[in-house]
Amino acid sequence: MGDPRAITPLVAALKDSDQEVRTIAAEALGNIGAPAVEPLIAAIEDRDPYARLAAVATLGQIRDARTIEPLVVALGTADEDVRRAAATALGQIADPRAVDPLIAALKDPNEGVRMSAVDALGRMGGAPAVDPLAAALKDWNEGVRRRAADALGQIADARAIGPLMAALEGGDSHVKGSVVAALAEIGVPAVAVLLAALKDSDRDVRNAAADALGQIADPGAAQPLIRALADEDWHVRMVAAEMLGKIGDIGAIEPLVDAFTSEQEVQHVRKAAVEALGRIGDARAVEPLVAAVRDGEGWQRKAAVEALGRIGDARAIEVLIDALKDYLDVRKVAAEALVAIYRSGQLGPQERALLLAQRSVITETHRDEYPYGSHEDSGIGVDFPD
Repeated sequence: MGDPRAITPLVAALKDSDQEVRTIAAEALGNIGAPAVEPLIAAIEDRDPYARLAAVATLGQIRDARTIEPLVVALGTADEDVRRAAATALGQIADPRAVDPLIAALKDPNEGVRMSAVDALGRMGGAPAVDPLAAALKDWNEGVRRRAADALGQIADARAIGPLMAALEGGDSHVKGSVVAALAEIGVPAVAVLLAALKDSDRDVRNAAADALGQIADPGAAQPLIRALADEDWHVRMVAAEMLGKIGDIGAIEPLVDAFTSEQEVQHVRKAAVEALGRIGDARAVEPLVAAVRDGEGWQRKAAVEALGRIGDARAIEVLIDALKDYLDVRKVAAEALVAIYRSGQLGPQERALLLAQRSVITETHRDEYPYGSHEDSGIGVDFPD
């Protein structure tokens, strides 16, 4: 109902021995809002621990600027639960006056309070919190460390890159996922550091850096990634190619084609490059991909066929039809590519007729046969639309 006349009995109900009653009373006071602020502030000093805790939590929900000073005072009380709730409430209100007290709470002896302070600072953001949160990455409690990384990701300040990388290189498996996510949130400013980390002697660091890079799909990262295609380390080149495919920058087409077609390049990089070309979907990649289907090794033919199916260019139809006679893996992806091109609805009458003539080949049920100890495959078994 939101009637202010209910405030006094509701505040009294915060002391009830039944948790459900206390919860409902707190929700009701939160719904009443501003008129309940002063009675709730008074309840922070109540002798009853339930009332104190519920009052602090409810003030965080109301988010009234009048509550900042009382909540800062509550942040220094002897009751650990109240301190933790006060830190959470201050984060919900997000008033700049709470930043310094919350930074001080990062040194609270109770890990729960430190976690709540970290969460609050991450929610509030702002440059002053970056260095204290970076220091919290070294907290003895893994929950605090993990939340500190999460908070730095929320703030996304480039100054956090160094401390986050130090946490990554420190081998702390408990925080690795949060550090990776934080670096990904920081985005383009972290790309150069992450690319360098792909050469780290620690496999876990390399894998984590690759994970972070894989989550950064910002066009601003394209140029450093294109340059990374010429890196001396093949792992760096492979991850760069994968990322360029996710970003979809057409400026990467020629470097990716060069990487795919180079016989001196390692297979992992060439495969990543051709997959990236398929993701980007630019028609300039069609001719080199068609050449790979005709003359490449088995893995190249399969990868090129898949890329052509993604691009969906009608110029690939003839070579894809020829690929229906290849080994099974290539036949299947060629059939799927042809069906995808057919579904696009952008074919002329001639190309459409050419594709329809392959319906029986594409849809024939696949069978494994073993005559006289050998293995033969027949049929493909891919659905063809009516």
